[in-house]
Amino acid sequence: MSSYIYEKRIEIPSECQVSLEGRTATVSGPKGTLIRTFPNPQSDIKIEGNEVVALTAISRKRTKALVGTTIAHFRNMLIGVKHGYEYEMKIVYSHFPMSVEVQEEQVLIKNFIGERGIRRARLIGDVQVKTTEDEVIITGIDIEAVSQSAANIQLATRIRNKDRRVFLDGIYVIRKRKGEDVKSIV
Repeated sequence: MSSYIYEKRIEIPSECQVSLEGRTATVSGPKGTLIRTFPNPQSDIKIEGNEVVALTAISRKRTKALVGTTIAHFRNMLIGVKHGYEYEMKIVYSHFPMSVEVQEEQVLIKNFIGERGIRRARLIGDVQVKTTEDEVIITGIDIEAVSQSAANIQLATRIRNKDRRVFLDGIYVIRKRKGEDVKSIV
């Protein structure tokens, strides 16, 4: 086996468990379980004691960056299963009051700038959505699912072919919380 040139480590909190089968990692914690496959064959992932170690024997800048990315993914997974993530979105309208409701794996936006049609945004993964009169709150343990769901909602209310300085209607992310800042809404 070759000697490793570059490595990064992250400590596993006492409430979480991490297991590796090949290049597939399973992270479990109080909030749930996340599974992720790391496809890069140029680096290795190991568990040493209570730390996850990503290392590589190649000294290229790109390969070193992938080691850092692997550790960042583990950090996001550990924070997610321990505390969770929450995105808070604000519903903004000037004249036509829009209504937002959740239906299965979609968010329905009705009466957006007076349109008769319904705009739809797809929810990704296992996220919980709570809507109030002027807010949408998205929570979950997978940061990629929570952030992509918020992006889909914001993109569904994008206004085209109008002056953005005048038409400010939409649903916008105003706050992102992770870790201990997150309050459970379920």
